[in-house]
Amino acid sequence: MRRASSCPLVLGILTSHFLPKVAEALKKPLQWLSIVIFVAMVVLSFSSNIDAFLVSVKYIFIVVLIHNFLALTIGFTVGTIGKVPFRDRRTLTIETGIMVAAGYSLCRLSTSYYRELIEKYRILSDNKRQMNAQMAILESMSEIYEYASLIDLDAMTETAIRDTGAADRHASGKLEGQSRVNAALMPSIAPECREAFEAFADLSDALTRLHDQQSMDREFRSAQKGWFRAQYIVVERRPDGTPRRIIYTIQNIDRQKRKEEQLIRISMTDELTGLSNRRGYDTDMAAYHDRAMEPDFVIFSVDVNGLKEANDTKGHVAGDELLMATAECLTTVIGPIGKVYRTGGDEFLATAMTDAPSEVLEQIRSRSAEWRGAYGETLSLSVGYAAHSEHPDADIHGLEIQADQMMYRAKSRYYNAPGTDRRRHLPESE
Repeated sequence: MRRASSCPLVLGILTSHFLPKVAEALKKPLQWLSIVIFVAMVVLSFSSNIDAFLVSVKYIFIVVLIHNFLALTIGFTVGTIGKVPFRDRRTLTIETGIMVAAGYSLCRLSTSYYRELIEKYRILSDNKRQMNAQMAILESMSEIYEYASLIDLDAMTETAIRDTGAADRHASGKLEGQSRVNAALMPSIAPECREAFEAFADLSDALTRLHDQQSMDREFRSAQKGWFRAQYIVVERRPDGTPRRIIYTIQNIDRQKRKEEQLIRISMTDELTGLSNRRGYDTDMAAYHDRAMEPDFVIFSVDVNGLKEANDTKGHVAGDELLMATAECLTTVIGPIGKVYRTGGDEFLATAMTDAPSEVLEQIRSRSAEWRGAYGETLSLSVGYAAHSEHPDADIHGLEIQADQMMYRAKSRYYNAPGTDRRRHLPESE
């Protein structure tokens, strides 16, 4: 840069020394050209650096004065050494100042350009390091998933982060409306989950729902792998708030789901008899809040007679024997056409699909009359029922009331029978 800026100076000196007439002829035009170039350089420098100039003018003013003084001094000194006439020496001094100023400006522009390049490279390097760090986090997170991928919605591409044993089928690539792994899973989805899975797998629908939330997930069942949880997680958004990049994961939760189902079964099962309990009954009957009862739907209400006497005189082992015998009797008779529940201490409920509830009642009485146990010789049950066909306007609760009323009438007959001491059979609360 310094050689380029000193060439015109050397050329001017040589022309003036060896071709004085040419130098005289070019002097005026070159003077005006120098002034124009100088003004252009000043305008250009100010236009591109006006903000920096206003901020730093108070710091660089002295530096500029020193710089110009040195440039003019160099021009005058060179002219003196070259024995240039004084008039030309002044011109040479001005031109030298212009050239040095121009060279300095070019150096500043070049320095600014390379500084910007270096800054852009630093930003790119920082972004790369940040991206690598994010990918490292994603890879560590992906260890808990069977499948994980990064979906770029601008480029509509999917990059697999983790794929256990299915890399060939679920390789990274272009998307066509849904994740590639979803397309591969679709044929194996259980029929009852397929419609919901198709809606969840549709990326356009998913993006609409992700506009106002950071993640969403659903649980589905595959015929091959059992239960799994699919999840979308937004990692970057566009300025308008729509997702730009999302992580899609699949986690096998079949073992967890089976444990949950087992806990649910335990919570809905009577420990002594193995029948469903009151919670199980309420859960099953809740289905009739949204749909009509079958025409032949019947509720049976059953109480064990003499349970308190057995507990008081022979111990709870005798009472437990009566309860298990009642469960076996009701399951044998009603099990093939319905379901039996133990809903309280000596209380049982059963639902059945039958057009002949009175015949079922007689079968229960006949079966209980045949029973003989280790601690007792008789099994007496008070039974009532209510059929939907006989009470078409009653809901589930209404049928329960009707069945209980019939059961209580049967219980009253039992306790009022000759030879029965009612006080020995009443619960302590009575």
